[in-house]
Amino acid sequence: MVNKHIYQILDSFHENRLSHAFLIETNNQDRCLEELKQILCEMNCEDIYQENCEKCHFCHLLKSDNLPSFVIIRPDGITIKKDQILELKRKFSTKPIYSKYNMYVIMNAEKLNSSSANTILKFLEEPEAGIIGFFLSNNKENIIDTIKSRCQIISNFYEDINEELDDSIIDETISFMKEIHLSKDKTLLYNKTLVTNLNKDRLQMIFHKMIDIYFYFYEKKVGKIVSEMYSNLSFLEKKDISYLMKQLKLISILEEECNYNVNLNLLLDRLVIESR
Repeated sequence: MVNKHIYQILDSFHENRLSHAFLIETNNQDRCLEELKQILCEMNCEDIYQENCEKCHFCHLLKSDNLPSFVIIRPDGITIKKDQILELKRKFSTKPIYSKYNMYVIMNAEKLNSSSANTILKFLEEPEAGIIGFFLSNNKENIIDTIKSRCQIISNFYEDINEELDDSIIDETISFMKEIHLSKDKTLLYNKTLVTNLNKDRLQMIFHKMIDIYFYFYEKKVGKIVSEMYSNLSFLEKKDISYLMKQLKLISILEEECNYNVNLNLLLDRLVIESR
């Protein structure tokens, strides 16, 4: 079921008062994007919309990111660049073929640099009919006021990510941590095997769980915890506070870098090398 806050977009659509741009503040942009795709399927459906429809060619194209009239922009490196916005404008200079709207999503919209922000601002100041934009950010206060004022703002928060971690994520995290700390020669090869089953969202969940585990051993080291949650990672008991703090900082940086266009295998290799 679509989150009730983001569902406001469909309410606006059915009431014929759809905005040309939305700023969505969320604590899980990837999950929000998937729910947004579901909403756009319903908005563009030529028939009676059915959730999880397997017959509609449009839905298949959109959900697989192969719909020409649906563009997702992510930071190129540490920023979203002007050329990315110019390319978006070029693509949307023609009417859509497979959908009612030309639609774009800007992930981590706070990463717009001054040039790209000014370029997208011109896009927003004179909105064309049939174009809808979505700006996703973890904190709407980091979006420049001139863009924020031209968007309908929606808050779309999810339950704590820790509650979403299933047993497979926990098992995978513990296995990886054992590989990092106990294996001597084959960890980089292990990374190549591991990364074949990972996407950025799953790797972020693993990193998030690693932060929990290192923080657990940090708190245990300073005497705040006496429970035995991770007996299968008892080798971390021997690590000193400075090492545990270094790991927390390193993994926090890598978790953030998952939001960018990075090679996941290189990210894992960096973790292994710097952890040693």
